[in-house]
Amino acid sequence: MSERLTIILTHQPEPAVETMVRWWKENAPGPEILVAYGGSRERFDRLGVPYKVYVDDSRLRTRDHQRERQSFAGVFMAVNEWLSGHPEFQFIHLTEFDCIPLCPDLFGRLEGRLTEEKADVLGCRLERVDGTNHPHYLYHQSHPEFESFLGKLSVRRDPRVVLAMLACVSFWRREAFSAVAGAEENSPLYVEIALPTLAHHLGFRVRNLSDQSQFVQPVGDLGDRLETLRDQGAWMVHPVKEFSGKLTTS
Repeated sequence: MSERLTIILTHQPEPAVETMVRWWKENAPGPEILVAYGGSRERFDRLGVPYKVYVDDSRLRTRDHQRERQSFAGVFMAVNEWLSGHPEFQFIHLTEFDCIPLCPDLFGRLEGRLTEEKADVLGCRLERVDGTNHPHYLYHQSHPEFESFLGKLSVRRDPRVVLAMLACVSFWRREAFSAVAGAEENSPLYVEIALPTLAHHLGFRVRNLSDQSQFVQPVGDLGDRLETLRDQGAWMVHPVKEFSGKLTTS
């Protein structure tokens, strides 16, 4: 049994999800795949994949993600509960349906980088944002309970540190993932602030995939550039909204 788990967060119709899972297994083999499903309960029940969890959390299903402070707390809690019956998994890759791997040894590369960085969490476009005009930071700082929450939670010397990173892809040691899953927010945190900031203040080492961040963008559609980006060194690409499944990793 593999120690590696890839979580694909999706809300797509069942045929699209099942096709994507098969494609991952063929083109980025090694880890087991767990579908974290944020669509309807009826579609989840019909979903024909080996491993799946239903995410029953309205804070995942936001429209204006930043203003409504979209959260992955429900995703982490559902997955962590599932993991309680699967002690074998020690490395966890969290991705979204529109993030496409471009190399068959993606997981090995992520694990290697985790070791090189002596890290517990890897993410893309990671930055420290406290004391800046970063919109995510300013929006949270306007709520007085945010700073007090970090102060009570933090094991760090400076509890005022706030980090941000894209939420569409991250890589975790299991201990860090489970710790963040168990952190109860007394005030809703936007996912791009919550994931790295909680991990940091719980004592885990969060590091940036700096050489991959250019290939992982918050908006747009890079689907027509996959082979070009792979030739430029991309391990994965986001976002790809209309993936045909015709690309073969190499």
